[in-house]
Amino acid sequence: MSWNAGVRSRSDIVDSRRLILVVATVLLVVVGLVVAWIGQGAAAAMSGTPGVAWALSPGSNTVAVRMTPGSGPYGRRILARSRLVVSGGGLTRQSPEGAAVRVPVQPGTRTRLLVQVQGPRPEQRTLTVAVPRVLRVSRSRRAASGLIISVSSPLRRRAPRPLCGRDTVSFPAALQVAVASGPAVCRSVLRVTARDGEQAAVWVTIPAMHEIPVYSFANPAHRAIYITVDDGWTPSPKVLDLMRQTHLPVTAFLILEAAERNLPYWRAFVAAGGTVGDHTVSHPNLTKVSLRQASTQWEQARAGLGRLLGHTPVMGRPPYGAFDRTVEAAAFRGGLKALVGWSATMGGTGRVRTWDGRKLEPGEIVLLHWVPGLGHQMVQLLRTIHAQHLNPTPLTPADFAGVAPQRRSLDGD
Repeated sequence: MSWNAGVRSRSDIVDSRRLILVVATVLLVVVGLVVAWIGQGAAAAMSGTPGVAWALSPGSNTVAVRMTPGSGPYGRRILARSRLVVSGGGLTRQSPEGAAVRVPVQPGTRTRLLVQVQGPRPEQRTLTVAVPRVLRVSRSRRAASGLIISVSSPLRRRAPRPLCGRDTVSFPAALQVAVASGPAVCRSVLRVTARDGEQAAVWVTIPAMHEIPVYSFANPAHRAIYITVDDGWTPSPKVLDLMRQTHLPVTAFLILEAAERNLPYWRAFVAAGGTVGDHTVSHPNLTKVSLRQASTQWEQARAGLGRLLGHTPVMGRPPYGAFDRTVEAAAFRGGLKALVGWSATMGGTGRVRTWDGRKLEPGEIVLLHWVPGLGHQMVQLLRTIHAQHLNPTPLTPADFAGVAPQRRSLDGD
């Protein structure tokens, strides 16, 4: 009896120890899970700490600092309970509930800003902001085309709003902005932006554009008459022979494209004493294009004819006889000294038609065209000229001195 009781007692002890071991293991697992859960919560809270972003606006010389939400599940919740405090340059500014804080900074300096995030996850950091120098006007001068302004920093080549209702702003160089003249004086504020973002506002006064008027009559001294021929698509060997045999002075208002097509003829024309005038590159109606396009037509034709023929034209004739103040201003910008109209025409009938229906008078400018049959027209014209005791005379800008300019558009081609 006593032996059996002793055996049971040892078995009970073993079972109790096993139970204790199992319970201890379970408790350790539970504690581990609790610790892991707490750690994950802490990590999530840490990842929810608001971030800080900032941006410099050189145009207004301000820095905008704002908070961004953290990446954890609590990020936006923590952001909503936080606020931002920014100190620098003797100022302290704050914003409620994550709004941006704007702090003024000095141009041309490096500014240190102390940024504090206040709330469930407080944080502090320092930002250093380098601000570009102020954009300054270093020089302003008048030019033939208008006004040229030089500045202290390279500019963005982006045209500002039109001034005085005209799109007249260009950028001839990195440190320059040009404002072209218009028909009237323009007083306005020009706003420009540098490549680094700095901005400047400049009060400008742009003078009215210079103009080259159109003359349909020239100096009548010595009973002078002036023969002009337009376009140039169909050169006339007979006219060239007349010029060589009689030293006939003829002014050809050439289209550059036509001159390029028949270059040997026009070189012979110049060698025979002919004068070449500018009739644009491609013969557009200049009253229907912009000032810049009209200027280009005059300038490129003038330069091209000078390169090809050795004599750069100083006189021009508007295609179709169409002109206005813009066309006249474009001629000035293109480098011309005079614009030439006409007072009489010579058509295919061989008869001269004058502006007033009467006979040719001294000082009149006769218009013909380089077309088939021009040689015959020229012979008929010379008969009329000689019958009225007029003298064909070379045409120059000096022949318009003291002569009234044409006020209305002409009618022709």
